[in-house]
Amino acid sequence: MPLEAPNLDTRTFDQLVAEARRRIPRYAPEWTDFNDSDPGMTLVQLFAWLTEMMLYQANRIPERNYITFLQLMGQERRPAQPAIAHLTFTPQPGAGFAAVRAGTQLQAQPPAGGDPVIFETVEGLDLVRLPLASVQVFDGSAFTDVTELNATPGTGFLPFGTDAPAGSAIYFGFAQSDPPSPGPVFPQEVRLGAFLPATGRGSTYPAPPTVEVVWEYKPAPPSAPLWRRLNVLADETQAFAADGYIRLEGPRDATTSIEGKGSTTPLYWLRARIASGAFAAGVIPKVDFIRFNVTAAKALAAVTEEILGTSEGVADQVFTLQRRPVEPGSLELVSELDGQQTPWTLVDDLLDSGRDSRSYVLNTNRGEIRFGDGVHGLIPEAGATIVAARYRFGGGASGNVPKGAVSTILSAAPGVAEVTNERPAVGGRDEQSLKEIKREAPRFLRARNRAVTVDDFATLAATAGGVAKATAIGQAHPGYPGVKVPGAVSVVIVPDTLDRPPVPPVDLIRSVAAYMERFRLLGTELFVTEPEYKKISVEALVSAKRFASFALVERDVLSAIDAYLDPQSWPFGEDLQPTNLYGVIRAVEGVSSVPRLEVRVDGVPHAALGEAIEASPMGLFYGGGHDIVVRPEVDR
Repeated sequence: MPLEAPNLDTRTFDQLVAEARRRIPRYAPEWTDFNDSDPGMTLVQLFAWLTEMMLYQANRIPERNYITFLQLMGQERRPAQPAIAHLTFTPQPGAGFAAVRAGTQLQAQPPAGGDPVIFETVEGLDLVRLPLASVQVFDGSAFTDVTELNATPGTGFLPFGTDAPAGSAIYFGFAQSDPPSPGPVFPQEVRLGAFLPATGRGSTYPAPPTVEVVWEYKPAPPSAPLWRRLNVLADETQAFAADGYIRLEGPRDATTSIEGKGSTTPLYWLRARIASGAFAAGVIPKVDFIRFNVTAAKALAAVTEEILGTSEGVADQVFTLQRRPVEPGSLELVSELDGQQTPWTLVDDLLDSGRDSRSYVLNTNRGEIRFGDGVHGLIPEAGATIVAARYRFGGGASGNVPKGAVSTILSAAPGVAEVTNERPAVGGRDEQSLKEIKREAPRFLRARNRAVTVDDFATLAATAGGVAKATAIGQAHPGYPGVKVPGAVSVVIVPDTLDRPPVPPVDLIRSVAAYMERFRLLGTELFVTEPEYKKISVEALVSAKRFASFALVERDVLSAIDAYLDPQSWPFGEDLQPTNLYGVIRAVEGVSSVPRLEVRVDGVPHAALGEAIEASPMGLFYGGGHDIVVRPEVDR
C-alpha cells in the first residue's frame, strides 16, 4: 500500500462551529439565541474560521517534511521544456544573397491568445534562392509528376516509385526567379528536409539502408558526364525512410535542361538515384513532403551581457538571473575585474570542486547561481562584476503552436521573404508542478538515476518532457521483431497530445532517447519507438429512452467509446474484449439497449464478438470512424 501523509486534524469549519455551539448551554446557559444574526454567533464563526486556518497550516507539516526530504535527495522540479518547430524559409525573388543565422529569432502568436512565443533557429542556413518548380519520380521505366502532391501536406507519395528498383530516382527542378538572382545558382551547402506521414515513423533504430542512394546534378558544358555526383554531407533520413535532414554539397557549375514528364521549360535539376540494392518488402519509403531551405528552431530566447551584481568575496554567494527558467547548458558566465574577464564552469555539485576551481552550480528553475566557499569551489574576488555573457530562457506548453503560426521574423534575415512551420511545434512542456514531483518522486528515487530493470526505463521515460505514458520491453530490438535480443530494450512512448492516434514526432523520439541515454547501463542497447496502434471502429444500433435527445445520445456514445479506447489510459499490451463495448454504450445517459454491435479492426470486421482483439506488448487501441444509429426504444 502507498504511504500517505496523515491529516493531523480533520475538523472542518462547520464541525468547529457545531462543536462550539454544543458547549454554549454548559458554559453560558443564559445565551439562548443561536441564530446567525446574533453577534455572539458571529464571533463563534470568526474563531472557527481562524481555527480552521491554523489546522490547515498544521496539516501542511508532513508535506513540508516530504519536500525537504526530496531536497536532501537532490530532487528538483523539471524545468520547462522548449517546443521544436521545423521552419521553411522562402527567399525574396531576385535576391543576391539569402541566409539565416543561428539564433535568428522568430515569433508565433498562440491561437488561444496570450503573449507571443519566441523561437530561435538552432543552426544557420544558406537558402537556395531559386523556387522549386517541379518534382518528378522516375520508377525505372516512366516519370510521374508529383509536384502538387509534394506541395500539399497530408497527401504523400513514393519518392522512388512503387517497387523502388535500382535506377529509380526523384528529381527536383528549380526555376530561375523573376527577376533573376545574381551570383551562384546554389549555395555551398544545400539542405532539405524529408517529412514522413503522421503514422508509421518508426523509432530511433538507425536501420542501415539496403540501397545506395547517390545525389547528382546536371553540370554545365564542356563537362563530359551527363550527370555528376554530389557529396552527401549528412543523411538523417536513411534514404527517405525516416524523418530528418539531408545536407548536400552545393553544385558550382549547374546548368539547365529539360527532364521528366510534361516538362517544356529548362530547369536546374538535382536528383537522388538508387545506384544499387533494393528495399526490403514492405519498407518502400513514403514521404508526406520534401522541403528545401528548412531548419529547426526552439521556443527559446537569448539574453546577452546581463550584469548580475558584484562579488562581496564571501562564501556561498548567490546571484539570480532576470529571466527564467534557464535552458540547461546555455549559460556562459564570466567575472570581470579591472577590464579582464574570467570564465567560470558549470558543475552539478560543488563537493567535487577544489579550492582553486572556478566553478558554480545553477538552479535552472529559479535562475539562481551559487559559487563555492573557498574549500569546495573558488570564491569570486571581492569587487568583481558577475556577468551572464549569454544564456537562453523559455519553454513551456505554450510553444506547441499549430502549423503556420510561426510567421514573423524578428531578427535580420537578408534575402528572406517569409517563413512558416508546415507542421505543429511539438515537445513543449511546462515546469513540473509540485503535485507531479510528489507523485513521481517515489518511482524516480527507486530508479536512483539509473535504468536497470524495464520498470526503471518506463519510469524514467515517463518523466521526459512531452510524454504522457511509456512502457519498456526487455530483449526487444526494432530491427529484429519477434526475436529476443539480449541487452536490447525498446521504450515505447505515447506523446502528450490530442492527436488520434497520438504518434510521437521524430523530434520527441530523439529528445527522449537523448534524455534516457544518461541513465542506461554501458552494455544496454536502447531504442525509443512509437506504439503499435490498432484502429477500432464501432457500428452500433442504439435504442434511446423516451424523451431523450437523439443527437445528444449519439454524441455521448461516441465520446464514451473514444474515452474507453483512449491510448493515454489504455494499458500497454492489454487485449480488448469487444463485448465490453456493450457496457460502455449502455452506461451512457439516455441509452436503453444496444440491439446491434459490430466492431472493425483497422477496417476489417471482427467476426466473433466473444473473441478478444489481441494487442502486442507495445500495442494500444484507439477509436475512430464510428457509425452510431440511434432509434427510439420499442414499447411492448
